Amino acid sequence: MIPGKNESTLDAATEALRGGSISMPSKFEAIGFLSHAGTMGKITFTVPFRDVAERLTFDRLLARHDFDTESLTTPGQRDISDKHAEKIRDFLTTSERPYLGTLTIAIPEDQVKIEQLQQIANNVWLVKFIVPSTSDHPIVEDGQHRVKGLTDAWRTVMEDPSSEEYAEAREMLEKSSIEMTLLLEGEASVLSTIFVKMASTRPISPSLIAIMDSSAVQNRLGQQVTRKSRYLSDRTAYLGAKAAHKLAAAKGRKYDPLYPAAAVRSAAAAILGVGVRDRTPDQREDILHGIFEERGRREGRSQDQVIEAASTEIVAILDYAFTRVPGWKQMAANHLSAAEFKADYVHSAAAGLHVIANVIAAANVAGLDARHVVDELSKLPWRRDELREASRDGEKIFVHQLFEDTLVRTSFDVKTGKWKAGQAGATRGAYEEAIRKVIATLSRQSPELAHMQEQKVLSALGLVTAGRGRPRKK
Repeated sequence: MIPGKNESTLDAATEALRGGSISMPSKFEAIGFLSHAGTMGKITFTVPFRDVAERLTFDRLLARHDFDTESLTTPGQRDISDKHAEKIRDFLTTSERPYLGTLTIAIPEDQVKIEQLQQIANNVWLVKFIVPSTSDHPIVEDGQHRVKGLTDAWRTVMEDPSSEEYAEAREMLEKSSIEMTLLLEGEASVLSTIFVKMASTRPISPSLIAIMDSSAVQNRLGQQVTRKSRYLSDRTAYLGAKAAHKLAAAKGRKYDPLYPAAAVRSAAAAILGVGVRDRTPDQREDILHGIFEERGRREGRSQDQVIEAASTEIVAILDYAFTRVPGWKQMAANHLSAAEFKADYVHSAAAGLHVIANVIAAANVAGLDARHVVDELSKLPWRRDELREASRDGEKIFVHQLFEDTLVRTSFDVKTGKWKAGQAGATRGAYEEAIRKVIATLSRQSPELAHMQEQKVLSALGLVTAGRGRPRKK
């Protein structure tokens, strides 16, 4: 409330709610704050969650339309993703803080009756408004997935009001409310443009989501691995370069980024047994849920306890690898910066981290000592300049000793007159082939590691399909 105006404003609102001068059959009515966005009026108000879920829904009082190029008069939106709405439903039925932000709806100004109760600031009024029963349904301008998600969430928790399963969720939602903004606008082209602009805000980077969002088990795992690791905690990137440099300086540190947080999260999941089966984030989440549930049952632990233990195990082997694998070893000893490492070593990109993580995963699935496998990994040619002579179309060329066309691709530098290795591109097919090459190489060099090449191991990690057998040698 505005200082000095609390009492009179409250009195005006109370009188309006008791039956002010507006009295007519209505779709809905409320007390709100009238303000403007340029020439467009807007009213912001709060509605209990129950009322939104039971009345302000697509099958009751709100309308939405998939955008139709042939319609010039009907505001349209993008189509609804059921998967996204389901995520919102799941969040609302499990969170102690079911906050959704402001839902935005729109209706032509001439279809709303507004009574100004009191001016409370410059160009801001406390008003009572009513949408008469003769008016069109308001259009959902921003929040169509949230409307569907909250409607489904309410139906889920109220399907059996006496059940204990959703007792806590019912309590949380019944005490909650939702902010809504009613745009006093009816022109279809204006609303479509606003919809696009509101839906086209700068997306949050996957790495920042990995660090900030604790609702997904893959993020919680990645967060713990990042924070616990001696060598990754200060080298994991999740902010833009400018912000990251500023934050590091404020802490008296130097920003020396190595891998993005999303890559660390994926590597941690791979080591835990996901391998390369995570074609989508949702798939990774489902696989990890299964891994945590099975381990929780086996060990009699909660999910939080399992994630805590798993992250500690992952950090132990990754930090060990940092002291052994060339390039990482020099960084661990502070003899090499991240920038120098990226210039000289093939595993400096996220794809290289995934290769090492998946080889460790193969060792775990095969029942081998992961530290011994890391020791053998350290003997491989990880530097970019470790090339060998080869022939192409009768001409002498140079290629990388192990990672040609997977992690690196060599080319002839006319300026220097030398062959050099650059990145081959971070495609899934390329680094999966690199994983197979490393496993095959380790199996040849150290026969005791040959179990990593068994079909059951490669199949468990998604490196071969069931029944395909050992990958064909190239």
